[in-house]
Amino acid sequence: MRQSVQFIAKLVLVLLLFTILFSYAMFQGGFVSWFLFYGFLPFLVYMFGLLVYPINNWEITRELSKRVATAGETIDIEVKLTRNFPFPLYYCVVEEYFPDSLKKKDTHFEKFRNMDDSANMDEAREVKQVSFPWFKKSWRYQYRLEKVPRGEHQLQALRIKTGDFFGFVKKEFIYPTEEKLLVFPYKRQVKLKERVYSFEQGASPSFKLNEKNTNVVAGVREYMPGDKFAWIDWKTTAKKNEMMTKEFEQEKSVDMLIVLNAVYHSSMNPISFEGAVEFSASLLEELHKKSSQLAFMTLGDGKGFFPFQQDYKHKQMIQQHLAQIRPIGRIPFAQQLDRERSQLPAGMITMVVSHYLDPQTLQSLQKLAQKSKRLLFFYIRPHSQMNFQDHQLIKSLKQHGVIVTVLSEEQLIQEEFGVST
Repeated sequence: MRQSVQFIAKLVLVLLLFTILFSYAMFQGGFVSWFLFYGFLPFLVYMFGLLVYPINNWEITRELSKRVATAGETIDIEVKLTRNFPFPLYYCVVEEYFPDSLKKKDTHFEKFRNMDDSANMDEAREVKQVSFPWFKKSWRYQYRLEKVPRGEHQLQALRIKTGDFFGFVKKEFIYPTEEKLLVFPYKRQVKLKERVYSFEQGASPSFKLNEKNTNVVAGVREYMPGDKFAWIDWKTTAKKNEMMTKEFEQEKSVDMLIVLNAVYHSSMNPISFEGAVEFSASLLEELHKKSSQLAFMTLGDGKGFFPFQQDYKHKQMIQQHLAQIRPIGRIPFAQQLDRERSQLPAGMITMVVSHYLDPQTLQSLQKLAQKSKRLLFFYIRPHSQMNFQDHQLIKSLKQHGVIVTVLSEEQLIQEEFGVST
């Protein structure tokens, strides 16, 4: 209805201009008046032709240099326009409609330099390109999307605008052209530092994430050079009168679970959440290289769980999930963690990555620590927002045996993550 009204209004304008010029020539007479009429007549004919010329039957295609990328990369985009009838067009403007998800930018380390200012991730993307096709039946536009943010982005439409020389007649049409762009989180190397624990016989790590445990006794054998002194079986040694050591059965690698807090909170920092996603992706990449079995879980509006597998397809599913994840959810993270804790097997190494910490989460983590072989808590938080409550909660977690690592600006701007396990 609106388009019909606009068409009629423009047609009336063209006819009115024609009527005014013709009437002026008829009543005024003379060379000058008729010269003006005939001189302006081609423009009137062009305006009428442009008015009835359809621009809604063109073929519009959009080609992306890549449909799967990593946050911070540049995507080259080419738009091709093809039409059947080469009506002369003075100009043509192509405008891209960007979704809200693309009105952000990812600058890798730089976005973490000032985590307090979440506006430094905003990017007012606007693409309006003009060409002068005239009689061309096909022409192209190229532009770039720089510093693309993590996420699944839908490019849904292009607006085509054209008009006459004087701006009396303007036409536009919106072409729905859907293209999906999937951007994975940026990953860095994670350097896992094993903590040292003191024992009566010296200092040594209690266990490593990637080594096999040898604490199930399968039998005894004769002592061999290199065997540990603690392995000697004194009873059998006394009976046989020769040095005998315990023989251990190699256990499977320690099972590990990484839990990402993807629940929205009113006081959360958006950049902190991006840091949590990047760190989770990097940690998963590092641990997948090791022999330990690994599972990944996200808690938010809907639980995402990826069990112990090492195949390529499984890892791609995790990366796609991390690309699409957003901080949403009505149920508090602590409540969801309590619900999942009852279903988890005991004796796992559990790693929790969170952008938020409150007393309820503290209680849930303390209960989880009792069931886990070891609990590691990675807290992503701007240094300036670390208040007295945060320090008290972290202190309480450490007192309950939870290994806490705080990742602030200083750690997040490094080329690799260095964390203690």
